[in-house]
Amino acid sequence: MAIPVFGKEQYPLRKESGLSYTISDIYKHVPLHTHNHYELFIISEGTAYHLINDSVQTVKKGDLFFIRPNDMHSYSFFHSENFCVRNLGFSTQVLRNVSLFLEQEEKMDKLINSEMPAYVHLEGENFRRVLEAMDMAGDLVNGSHPRHARYHAQCIIALLLEDYFFTYDEKDPWNQMPSWLSELLLNMSRIENLQEGYEKMCELAPCSPSHLCRLMKQICGKTPTQYINQERLKYAVYLLAQTDREILDICECCGFSNVSHFYHLFREQFGVSPAKFRKTV
Repeated sequence: MAIPVFGKEQYPLRKESGLSYTISDIYKHVPLHTHNHYELFIISEGTAYHLINDSVQTVKKGDLFFIRPNDMHSYSFFHSENFCVRNLGFSTQVLRNVSLFLEQEEKMDKLINSEMPAYVHLEGENFRRVLEAMDMAGDLVNGSHPRHARYHAQCIIALLLEDYFFTYDEKDPWNQMPSWLSELLLNMSRIENLQEGYEKMCELAPCSPSHLCRLMKQICGKTPTQYINQERLKYAVYLLAQTDREILDICECCGFSNVSHFYHLFREQFGVSPAKFRKTV
């Protein structure tokens, strides 16, 4: 399957400023794609499944993402309503200018080179502040002299990175989660680990299975097995939406050894069978 590279044929950056600004909704279907530029986007309305780098996330109003050129992503809108994204695209040169200004080389390197793109969830005044900043950038990109737009957009990008990505560990309301558990959950988003399931999770965890189970219930509200099945179903959604693979093959690929159990969990989660789900996306 050919993967479009956004920034070339689709949604190109403005040549003079190295910027773009778009507002997309549930009716503007965006295929699975990579980029030749960076993006900051915020979900301003609704929820969707975010298919990102062979993983699936549920994204919702208030989620702010930093996307890199090689990240491959799209959305699936099953049972979504009023979904809307504000997206500020910017060139490598724009990000280089921002990086030099911020003098945060180590944090910028981590942001650019992490396995999965960074995101934070914002509410209240922080959410309103970011929406205003994004819309201000959009007005500049679409209505000002390119040099003026680039200067002010770089200021906005720098503020967003500094306030919400370089210091997000300190501000994250979920910072009661130990760093080893965050790393474990990231590792369990990989399909090869999901296929092995609970045994692999226990192998990777630096604690006993009973302690892992207690902590998962406390922080995530799920047992390890429930969490693994949830992530497997997300990956099944990804395969159903983006490939023509047989459902039995998808069941096995996601780590389910029993197709009846897979159908039961899928229907319980999404209200329809995998086959009917595929017809709706």
